[in-house]
Amino acid sequence: MKFLKENWSAMLTALFLFVVGILLLVNPGLFAVVVIKVSGILLAIIGIVDVVKYFRASPEEAAKGSAFYSGAIMITAGMLCLFGGTWFVEVFPVLAVLYGVFQILLGFRKLQRTVDALRLKNELWWLKGISACMSLCFGFIITLIPGMTLMSIWIFTGITMIFEGVFDAVSIAMMYKKTSNGQ
Repeated sequence: MKFLKENWSAMLTALFLFVVGILLLVNPGLFAVVVIKVSGILLAIIGIVDVVKYFRASPEEAAKGSAFYSGAIMITAGMLCLFGGTWFVEVFPVLAVLYGVFQILLGFRKLQRTVDALRLKNELWWLKGISACMSLCFGFIITLIPGMTLMSIWIFTGITMIFEGVFDAVSIAMMYKKTSNGQ
């Protein structure tokens, strides 16, 4: 339990990568539709909350903020996702490239963690290094090969997410075990 308490964020991220990767492989089209619809619902709820906050606030307080404006935008975005989500298929290659850029940025963050672990003389620094290399390689592949077919992008993205999720979870557990045994 202590392990989960200390590493909940990293383990949740690894689990998220794994689950999303599996869903992408099983049925990418349905996954995309579900993500768009759920996002639409969440955006609409956030927008409604903002509009309600606007009208519940005193006129002086409401005039200082932009809750009505942001609420209207969120509700509109939510409705577009709920009732016009087919645009996602058309812009997916752009989103895949953005995901690739995110992976590159994440890879550089992991690379810093690798260097930190190496400088701190952590024996398992190489696990972080492998994870950093995977993120950087996958990110560059996704970003620099925009000519992949839509299905290829889905499959490759799903596989990379599963692989990274499993590897990150295992390396976190190994590092935790090593540090807890060493104390």
